[in-house]
Amino acid sequence: MCSMEKIKGFVLYDGPSLLDGATSIVMIMTLGSGNRKTGDMVQTWILRKDASPTDAVRDGSDSSICGDCPHRGPFATRTCYVTVFQAPRSVWAAYQRGLYKYAPSDSEVAAATAGRMVRLGAYGDPAAVPASVLRQAVHGAKGWTGYTHAWRQGFAIADLCMASCETETDVAQAAAFGFRAFVTTPGPLPRRPGHMVCPASDEGGHRLTCAECGACGGSAGQGCACSRANRPARAGSEAGQPPRGRVTETVIHHAEKLTGKIFSCLPLDWGVR
Repeated sequence: MCSMEKIKGFVLYDGPSLLDGATSIVMIMTLGSGNRKTGDMVQTWILRKDASPTDAVRDGSDSSICGDCPHRGPFATRTCYVTVFQAPRSVWAAYQRGLYKYAPSDSEVAAATAGRMVRLGAYGDPAAVPASVLRQAVHGAKGWTGYTHAWRQGFAIADLCMASCETETDVAQAAAFGFRAFVTTPGPLPRRPGHMVCPASDEGGHRLTCAECGACGGSAGQGCACSRANRPARAGSEAGQPPRGRVTETVIHHAEKLTGKIFSCLPLDWGVR
């Protein structure tokens, strides 16, 4: 058996996408991360087996891993924050070379995640894989983050994932389904009691990483439900390149459960509104 020092990651799932019931996908867990926003988190990637992430975006077949996310689309118009030709494609290429261990035991996964935060869906919607796989991924972890646009479709993952929302109506509907909301918007949101700015965002000054904050862990998460503005698409983006734009505002919803460490990092003029 490989020592943990030599293991680059695990293949936690190899089977049909639950979003379309047919497409063969994999969920891969990688153990190292250089992402400055999220911090040192164990990352999970939901990928098509038969197509690279860039090819899937080009032909629209990324719906099998991203569902009906409104931020999908051609490179010239998509508003997704993930740069698919970087980390997702690298992970997919490493998978094609057989660099990740298949079917790890629960104890191996727990040892890899012990004392660390897990990011469910660094790319891809966690609802594409069985909830049991998601629970294996976070078993023994200090905490996790996760987001799904499939919150209307009856997946029992509200305790693991935030509902990805775009409007105040979405937030209310998601709450009715038992989800806390992470709202992505190109403009300001109405402020409600208990709203605040996400400390891991540009607007929040990156005062905490996602690993330090731990707010976006579904109904079982610490702290609040988050929201950040998504970058607008830029007309004329080069093929294969992500659109770029300016994020305008970030708001955290329902901050009544916020921990003291989050409050202590906020500018005095933010407050909880």
